[in-house]
Amino acid sequence: MWHAVLGGALLAISIAAPPGPVMTIMANASMRGRVKESLLTACGGISGDVAWLALAIIGAVTFLNQRPRVVGMLGIVGALLLLWMAWATWRTAHAGVQSSGAPGSWKIGFFTVLTSPFSLAWWLANGTLLYTVWGWSGIGAFFVTGSLYAVAFIYTFRWVGRKAVSAIVWVAYVSVVVLAGFGLYVGWTNLRLLHI
Repeated sequence: MWHAVLGGALLAISIAAPPGPVMTIMANASMRGRVKESLLTACGGISGDVAWLALAIIGAVTFLNQRPRVVGMLGIVGALLLLWMAWATWRTAHAGVQSSGAPGSWKIGFFTVLTSPFSLAWWLANGTLLYTVWGWSGIGAFFVTGSLYAVAFIYTFRWVGRKAVSAIVWVAYVSVVVLAGFGLYVGWTNLRLLHI
């Protein structure tokens, strides 16, 4: 059982640790002291992973993988969402530290994960493994570790925000680049899937 728990925990780190759009929004909100907003975004992202796990268990992820045009349309929606978040974050950074900032929310976290081709690829590679090899012990360890990682991430950035308020605007501009970069890459990749 311990190897199932360890495997699930390591898989959670593999999906949570790389910097991505959801983490960018969470960091931005946390540094501005909007911890509740950041936690809701994290919960939305975790809910998106629950949805992908359910799809992996019933075989829908494999079904989607065999239909690249459907994945392409899903990815275009994700790319537009990322570009919208980049624009909202740029407006916040341009307005300065006192601005309320690009909103984080459960919906943003959920739909970012659900429309991400990166999430599809990750769950295609790992979803069946998590369920069939490690079972509910691995699944439980996966979501507990992911949740703890998100909370630690949020409060670390909250502490950094208190120590370095002037860095918030620069983090926002870096967030714009990350979000726009992801959006353009995802859009380009999925346009190729649609053969446009």
